[in-house]
Amino acid sequence: MNYFKVLGIIFGLAAFLKPFYMHILPWDENSFIEKFYSEKRPPYIVVIALLGLALVALTWYMHFTLDITNSIYLTVLFSLTAVKALILLLNYQKFQKTVAAMLRKDRGRGVILIDIAASAIGLIILAATLYFY
Repeated sequence: MNYFKVLGIIFGLAAFLKPFYMHILPWDENSFIEKFYSEKRPPYIVVIALLGLALVALTWYMHFTLDITNSIYLTVLFSLTAVKALILLLNYQKFQKTVAAMLRKDRGRGVILIDIAASAIGLIILAATLYFY
C-alpha cells in the first residue's frame, strides 16, 4: 500500500476521532492533559517530539524519492505537526502554561474547541487521502 495513503488514513483518523477519544469516552481528559503536560517537562515529551520530527523527515524523504502524484499535499499538512514538536522541544514552559490556562478557563472549553478544529482538519485529510490515493 502507498506510504502516503497509510499516513493519510492514520493521521486523518487520529485527528478526526480526537473529540471522541478525548471528550466523549467516559474519563477525565482534563486531568490526563494536566498530568501529561506537567510543569516540569517529562522525558517522554522529548522522545515523542523527536519521533514526530523523524516521521516528518521520513515523509519528506518519501515525497522526494517516490514518484507519487499529489504527495506534496499530505507532506505539507503532516509537516505542520513539526511546529508543535519544535515548541515542545524549544519552549516547553510557555506551551505548558498555555495549556494549563486553557484547562482552567471555562472548564477546558478552549481544549474542546481545538479538538473540534483538529477533527475538521482530520476529516479534510481523510477525504483528500481517499480522493488522491
